[in-house]
Amino acid sequence: MKFGSGADLLNGLNIHIGGPLYNPQKYNFGPQVGFAWQPAESMNKLVVRGGFGINYNQNEIAILANGFGNPPNVVNNNFCCSTPTTNTPGILYETATSTNSIFGYAPNPATITTFGSNNLPTTGVTAVTGFPSNPKTITNYHYSLDMEYQFPFEMVASLGYQGSESRHLLIQSNFNVIAGANGIALNPIANSIDYYANTGTGNYNAMIATLKHTFSHQFNIETQYTWDKAMDENSGPYEEDPYPYNSHAAYGRSDYNVANAFKIFGLWQPIIFRGQNNWAEKVVGGWSLSGIFNWHTGFPINPLYNTNTSGGLYYNGSGYGSLRPAAYIGGAGSSTSNSTFMQTTNPNYNGNGTTYLTAPTFADGPAFPGFSPPPALGIHRNSLNGPGYNDVDASVSKAFGFPNTRVLGERARLEFRADAYNLFNKLNIEGQSIDNTLGSANPDGSVTSVNTDFGVARNALGSRTVQLQSRFSF
Repeated sequence: MKFGSGADLLNGLNIHIGGPLYNPQKYNFGPQVGFAWQPAESMNKLVVRGGFGINYNQNEIAILANGFGNPPNVVNNNFCCSTPTTNTPGILYETATSTNSIFGYAPNPATITTFGSNNLPTTGVTAVTGFPSNPKTITNYHYSLDMEYQFPFEMVASLGYQGSESRHLLIQSNFNVIAGANGIALNPIANSIDYYANTGTGNYNAMIATLKHTFSHQFNIETQYTWDKAMDENSGPYEEDPYPYNSHAAYGRSDYNVANAFKIFGLWQPIIFRGQNNWAEKVVGGWSLSGIFNWHTGFPINPLYNTNTSGGLYYNGSGYGSLRPAAYIGGAGSSTSNSTFMQTTNPNYNGNGTTYLTAPTFADGPAFPGFSPPPALGIHRNSLNGPGYNDVDASVSKAFGFPNTRVLGERARLEFRADAYNLFNKLNIEGQSIDNTLGSANPDGSVTSVNTDFGVARNALGSRTVQLQSRFSF
């Protein structure tokens, strides 16, 4: 797909056949550097490490394959009636000339499409997919700095920083909205231009503190606390923001952002009878017990209003039908316990989130190819906090040793293992199941219906799961 120029950016649209889809960058340089410093004054107890690197990634092949659906390769017809007419194409019924071949049917005249020199249909409307011809490569700059210190009693502590900056992330939008918001006339044939451009950004910054204690050669335990923030404009390849005319309107907390996370994990491998080849140890010993406790503050929620329009925002058939609230006026609760989201009415919002999050104003989209003024930007994406999470996973195993033989060797053993996920069957909410729709709003900002289920979860994460396995090694 190629755009025209100037005021004819869309009216000069044409589908280019043949040749490469785009011209990739060929000289991306990706250095990786790091250092480690152990000052002599620390008596070999302090180590400082740091690093910097640049990595690249390609656009998803599944997304690029959408270009194969452009006309004249593919044209979709909507058959609305049992009998085809001049204005309403329908299904044509007749008997085949050969019952042994699918090619024994006459073509349906209603499906015949003619194309202009631009390879777009000369009548009707169609959807096309486009990509920049010279996209920039998805780039990630990552960097870290941490120090590790060994304290008495076999304790090792570390404190560090990890960060990254992502550039040229792939963003999906309907380019008709971008063009219309900039005063460019829409092409009356292309009612939807599914456009992918490497215009997104993201970043991650985290402080990570760990403390590890080895009590003996049989037992060790480690704790880790992370304080971080992840920001981006698109946390998934098919996530479209309702304000595509502003490339950075979606900048906010990532869908996977977790502000605080804590974990503690350990391993115990008791030696009951000393001696590597001790028969008693091979029979009675060989136990291993490990576990991990995870806790974090949960993922954010992105509140939205449905818009009452005759055919959508921006223009009829744009594909956009929801907006973020215009403002948060305060007063809502802030509890993030699982029980808050499990109730039939979330007490944070008392069954009416519109009291705290005001509805946006907007214009009803006119018939295509008309275009209405774009709505004002709403609050930040993912502005509310979801429920926290915690659980315990554990594993226990028992190994039985075999005698030293020429065939099996001296380390042959049979091991039985049980892994328990969510050991105590803790109920945790599935964040994506939380209802984030506040209600429906009119163009003047008045609310026509209130969703009393706003902030209420519909599903939970997995219950206790136990996995059993055995393994023979030699």
